Amino acid sequence: MSAALKPGSMIGDHQLVKKLGEGAIGTVFEAVHGLIGKRVAIKVLKRSGEEGQVAAKRLLEEARAVNAIQHRGIIDIFDAGLLTDGRPYLVMELLVGRSVHDELKRAKGGLPMRLVLHILTGMLDALAAAHRAGVIHRDLKASNVFLVDQPAGLPLVKLVDFGVARRQTREEVLTMPSMTVGSLGFMAPEHLAGQPVVQSDLYSVGCLAWLMLAGRPVFPYGNQGVLVQQHLHEKAPPVRGARKDVTAELDAWVSWLLEKRVEERPHSAEVARDVLHEAELALEGLRTVPGGPSFIELAKDYDRRARAESNQKLQPVTDLNPVFVPPPEPEPPKKAQRGTPAPRPAPPLEAGSQRTPRVLTASRRTELAETGDDDTLRPPKPTKGPFDSDISTVVDTRSRRGR
Repeated sequence: MSAALKPGSMIGDHQLVKKLGEGAIGTVFEAVHGLIGKRVAIKVLKRSGEEGQVAAKRLLEEARAVNAIQHRGIIDIFDAGLLTDGRPYLVMELLVGRSVHDELKRAKGGLPMRLVLHILTGMLDALAAAHRAGVIHRDLKASNVFLVDQPAGLPLVKLVDFGVARRQTREEVLTMPSMTVGSLGFMAPEHLAGQPVVQSDLYSVGCLAWLMLAGRPVFPYGNQGVLVQQHLHEKAPPVRGARKDVTAELDAWVSWLLEKRVEERPHSAEVARDVLHEAELALEGLRTVPGGPSFIELAKDYDRRARAESNQKLQPVTDLNPVFVPPPEPEPPKKAQRGTPAPRPAPPLEAGSQRTPRVLTASRRTELAETGDDDTLRPPKPTKGPFDSDISTVVDTRSRRGR
């Protein structure tokens, strides 16, 4: 029988201070090293049996994946071990701040434009490093993006919870035989079909961008069967319709990430970040001269050339049948929509700040014209609030395979 952990308990050289959070397969504690006083977070599994063995392997894989990336935008993991009862644990850096999930609840609407762009840039920087290391996160959502408090200025953006990440170099899939993992509110069509790729993470970034800008999800949470079909087949509405200070360029960028077909999205996080920079410049009035290629045409041309330089070939995902469609359930009563946030002017550049070189410029128009885990649970019951659905979901494939 597993021993109860509580403040004052020891895990190795660390003494538990307090419980920070609890999920379906594990609990996270704040702890302090008894000799040097370093404060850390410790994640401890609480499952046993077959599912516990899978979860234990996944926890170890999380540590390996994180340490393969080595990026300041990824939560650091220092150590791993086993309790006396056999439960595994991870020792991680203690983050002081709040998640994007909490920031949105506090804001009760869209976040400030400057903060949204900062978060998106930080996410894409971290994802670029993860993808270079062969790691697909597979569960990007508002509660897995953490804003670390800084002495001054904007927070440091950290991606957390790589417990369901997949390393492309590994053949072993650390899920139960009939399950796929992720959070339905942020899952790409090919991910729902059980075929996640790096562009699946970019689709999740698009969902997060829509959520942070509008203060509500791109597709309303509630009936899971409807939500799955919307991600598979329904074109994402323009976020500009939900927030008036979103420029046409930023709106086009978000829509680009939310394309249904893998090959229609940016091929890499680096390209998505570079084009986001262009959209940010447009917010400040630095736009492409009218009469030439559109912003998104320039962006897609830049993506094609960047992909050619990296010698990367995209493999289209053709089977977009969901692995599982939950049975229809009654829709929750609709609530009145909150008013659209007042437009916020684009912030001026801070003194001494510098911009990276532009990648999409009007001067290139001629050239362009010539080259032309808590994830072993059953799906939860439908939720009513826009943020209550920010939980990892397991999709059971057996109902489909048994047909």
